[in-house]
Amino acid sequence: MQTPTFGGKRYFVTFIDDKSHFCVVYLLRNKSEVAAKFAEFVAFAETQTGKRVQTLRSDNGGEYTSGAMAKFCADRGIVQKFTPPYTPQLNGVAERMNRTLVECARCMLEHAGLPKTYWGEAVMTATFLRNRCPTRAISHDKSPHQVWTGKKPLLANLKVFGCHAYVHVPKAKRTKFDARSVRCRFLGIEGMEGYRFGIGC
Repeated sequence: MQTPTFGGKRYFVTFIDDKSHFCVVYLLRNKSEVAAKFAEFVAFAETQTGKRVQTLRSDNGGEYTSGAMAKFCADRGIVQKFTPPYTPQLNGVAERMNRTLVECARCMLEHAGLPKTYWGEAVMTATFLRNRCPTRAISHDKSPHQVWTGKKPLLANLKVFGCHAYVHVPKAKRTKFDARSVRCRFLGIEGMEGYRFGIGC
């Protein structure tokens, strides 16, 4: 991305489970971080599902053909499969997912009136929503989240990206005459039950 996030991230990488189409996104400062993020994804996926990652399908980008990635995959017995050069259609699931997330994030930023520096939060929120929407690619009535976890997603905590909110200020962080809440903007879900807010945006 031409505009970095507030944390200095300029890229994002998606890892998608072939069966469920459940997508995990990581924000990156440099593409050289992809191998480490894939290792993080493998640990997450295998812990959450109880199944081993067997294959990594990708294009021939340097981040996937690096020595670090090759070593990690070889050590774990993960087979790397590369699409031929100039054939993005053969990696259609990932290409389509990236396009969907960018389009969704762009619309959310526009609707919220937030600057491009919040693209990272928008992409993460788009991923959260995409994982919880039913898709015909796997089922007419199940979401990637449900196929991945075996449980229906909880949707009661969803909010409109960029909406205004008032966050409680703990007593220990305010004086007697300070406001008990601060006006913020909702920037997505944090973890399982938390919210992410921005102040002054």
